[in-house]
Amino acid sequence: LREQEGILLARLHQAHGELAEERSKYISSVSERKSLRDALIAEIEKKRGQPMVEFLTGSSPCCFSLSCEVAKAPIPEPVSLELQRTVESLSEMSQLVTGVVDEFKGKAKKRQAVLCLSVTLDPETASPYLMLSNDCRTTWFGAGQQNLRDTPKRFTGSPSVLGSQG
Repeated sequence: LREQEGILLARLHQAHGELAEERSKYISSVSERKSLRDALIAEIEKKRGQPMVEFLTGSSPCCFSLSCEVAKAPIPEPVSLELQRTVESLSEMSQLVTGVVDEFKGKAKKRQAVLCLSVTLDPETASPYLMLSNDCRTTWFGAGQQNLRDTPKRFTGSPSVLGSQG
């Protein structure tokens, strides 16, 4: 599950980056067109005070200095349908994986709570790959094999240790 979650999160992150880049380009293009439109509106309002005949006789397609620039501004392309579907699919899969991982964590906590007993571990049986706490209540994998005296009770083939309740 963690591997799947990692893969899905990586794909989601990549798709998010692509969307962010597309969004940035789109916003830039829209901002450029908006500023050109605002400038054109300001120029029209300035000329609006002129007599009607002057206004109309000066109104050719490029009579305003910015109207040609507006015509040259590219119209932004929408985000591809395939990219939208990929992002939606990854988002759904990410939510599913997150839900399964949360559910698994919840079950693991419940099991841990049920299995939480007071145990004393026997250092004579501990595998050389395991480390024991000084109070012999907890164990963990060591960095390598310890140099312990050999006893007939010691586990050597697997990382195991015997324990007793109490």
